[in-house]
Amino acid sequence: MATDSLAILFGSIARVKLLRFFLFNPSKEFTFDEISRRAKLVRRTARTEMNALERADIIKKKQIYQQLEGRPTKTRVHAYAINKDFGELQALQTFLFETAPINGKTLLKHLRKAGPLDFVCISGVFLREFEHRLDVMVAMSKLSDTKVENAIRSLESELGVEIRYAAFNSEDLKYRVGLYDKLTRDVFDYKHQIIVDKLGIRDELHGLRG
Repeated sequence: MATDSLAILFGSIARVKLLRFFLFNPSKEFTFDEISRRAKLVRRTARTEMNALERADIIKKKQIYQQLEGRPTKTRVHAYAINKDFGELQALQTFLFETAPINGKTLLKHLRKAGPLDFVCISGVFLREFEHRLDVMVAMSKLSDTKVENAIRSLESELGVEIRYAAFNSEDLKYRVGLYDKLTRDVFDYKHQIIVDKLGIRDELHGLRG
């Protein structure tokens, strides 16, 4: 289903983005500034759509304590999270996942803007594992952290989904895999899919497990 069709069905593209943002981050709480920034929505639009979602009982507002820059102590702020008691939560989550281009092809389209890719592995939200600690692992011979972050943020804005990622220099990743350190175990010991592998990581993992 096209995004425009979803916009008609749900009222606006902004609402679709926010629905995905909350539904694919079901265990997290976000302040209004975080939400509008990550979804790349102007504040007025974000406020209007979030008020609608709150009236529909899909999200809930609560108070949390957060450390703000320049403040010596934590400050009480409003935060928003998905309402896990919403009756059609699972059905809505499945529908929005099925209609979102959350897949390796879309990811690679964005990541290639950061330069040649030596290794890319997807897990977490890309495989419907919404509580997973990491969604993307990427390695490049000439790594630019800034370019990778920009690519990921661009994809987040398109999908309305927060993406947790780790980026490495290719040699660093091979070293970590050889040690089978905690970060690599957090990905490779669980459901994952390797979609680019110019480093022979798949064979090395097979050797470690064998």
